Amino acid sequence: MHFVIFAKDRPDALNRRLDVIDLHRAYLGEAPARHGVRVLLSGPLTRDDGETMSGSFFLLDAPDRASIEALIEGDPLKAADVWETVDISAVHVRQNNMTGS
Repeated sequence: MHFVIFAKDRPDALNRRLDVIDLHRAYLGEAPARHGVRVLLSGPLTRDDGETMSGSFFLLDAPDRASIEALIEGDPLKAADVWETVDISAVHVRQNNMTGS
């Protein structure tokens, strides 16, 4: 089953995000498999300048919502209180034009 996560940062969170970004990336390198989750696509949301990070986006393949919630609960960005909101939605992918990038 596919899930999308759209996590918006708190307005004052940029420095906290930058402080733990390496821990977050390392976590995403090993934690999804422990939770039975496969990361299909992920990256930071940005402001319109295309550079200033303002949130997180994930497209995940997982057996259920509980697996996604467990993954998010252990994320260093969550522990650092970076995210103001975390919206998780199941999604039925009808079209995929992504290529190997």
